[in-house]
Amino acid sequence: MTNQPQSIEANTDGQRTADSGAGQTVFTAESLREIAERHSVCYEVWPEWSVSGGRAVRVGFSVTLCGVSERGEGQPDLPGSGHAFKTYTTMRRVAELILPKEERSCRFEVEAFDRSWHVAPSVRRGRNETVVTIKILHRRNFHAPIDDCQQQCLSEIRESLARLAIPENTLARSAN
Repeated sequence: MTNQPQSIEANTDGQRTADSGAGQTVFTAESLREIAERHSVCYEVWPEWSVSGGRAVRVGFSVTLCGVSERGEGQPDLPGSGHAFKTYTTMRRVAELILPKEERSCRFEVEAFDRSWHVAPSVRRGRNETVVTIKILHRRNFHAPIDDCQQQCLSEIRESLARLAIPENTLARSAN
């Protein structure tokens, strides 16, 4: 069984905690920035598509956090290895903590660890990455086009990532 947080809570002092069943861990913005830097995390945004009435419809978004093991880019991990899973678990905590806190008319899914090769584009030097994908989808009427709630949630997630100095589609300057 994976060691993923059982629950996440926000505190009034700006800190959030994750309870993995073995005790609570407090995450501050600084500790999340350190995780992002340690794993050279960046992110990509992609549309989620569905076919409705014989035509493709954008029904949501995928925000994919992309990072590497603490061992660095020069020592790539094998897909499904213990190092890759540890990287996924750490990055998943970041993903869960940047989600909007209040319930919305859309929902979020953080996808499970996969054992696939993820080769980055040349702008990220074709590095082998571990990914964590957050999907922003309709809570009801799955095949409906993207709505304002989904756009707002994507905007809030992007703002949270910017506050953590996690860049979109490229490596952070310190990693270049």
